[in-house]
Amino acid sequence: MKSIFKPYFKLICLSCLLLLAGCDDKQAGDKAAQQQPVLARHQDRFGRYDSIGNLGGKPVSIPGGVVFTWVRYIGDPGDFDSSKQAQKYQRPPITYQLPIEDIDFQYRLTDGAVKTRREQTEEDYLRDNRTLIPEGKPFPWGYTIVYNIVDPHQPLNFNKALADELQATKKVWHFDYFEQPQKVYGLTYFKANNGIDPSTNQPWQDNIAGPDILMSKNAQGEIKTYILCDFVGEVLQCNHRFYLDNLPILISITYNRQYLKLWQQTQKNIAGILDSWVVTDKGALIKKQAGKV
Repeated sequence: MKSIFKPYFKLICLSCLLLLAGCDDKQAGDKAAQQQPVLARHQDRFGRYDSIGNLGGKPVSIPGGVVFTWVRYIGDPGDFDSSKQAQKYQRPPITYQLPIEDIDFQYRLTDGAVKTRREQTEEDYLRDNRTLIPEGKPFPWGYTIVYNIVDPHQPLNFNKALADELQATKKVWHFDYFEQPQKVYGLTYFKANNGIDPSTNQPWQDNIAGPDILMSKNAQGEIKTYILCDFVGEVLQCNHRFYLDNLPILISITYNRQYLKLWQQTQKNIAGILDSWVVTDKGALIKKQAGKV
């Protein structure tokens, strides 16, 4: 006669083994959790957490209300990428070492302020949209994108960009750019075919083929500031790009040409804004963050 205790004995032993394995797993998990660094995460007065990551080789903590549309990290699929690879993509844990690809925000050219949602600057931004744009008055805000340069071989200047622009216009549009004798606000100034449309032999009537080019070089001959501006039309816009001297970062800001005269102060202010977001490796704040009340 078979003993009925043997099966129960086996089940009890199996249960004990599973419990021991579970304990080991829990202890291993607890140990791993203890080994994970505790990151400082900062909030604004509305409880919104900062966006964190690495920008230009520096850990940063960016106030959540400042970001206009996104903080994108290196490796993130594009917004319209519907591939299977994009659908399967899993972003690594966000830390102060995870490289940011780009961020965007709104910058006020008249005083260097950053627009922050639910703060006075957002009310100012919306009011300016309602009142200034319909009347054709200069809009004092510039849409700003900050690009992280992670390729150590990428030149941090616009020398090639200028050469390519001059070559393309000559090849495609069949005209040359000419450097003007007088600088504009300290910027070297190039006009397309000296301001004359070669197809009509009359002054240009559009900006499609030949926007004004303005640029500034450093002492080493590197073009660190590169600006393309409209010169005809009801609203004249400038796309102003520049590299920072101390960080591998590219900034692009688009604004009304009325504020071109502030180009140096704009670069200085935006550099200061980015510097205010730099934190220690563990996330401790170093300075008062721009855009956070």
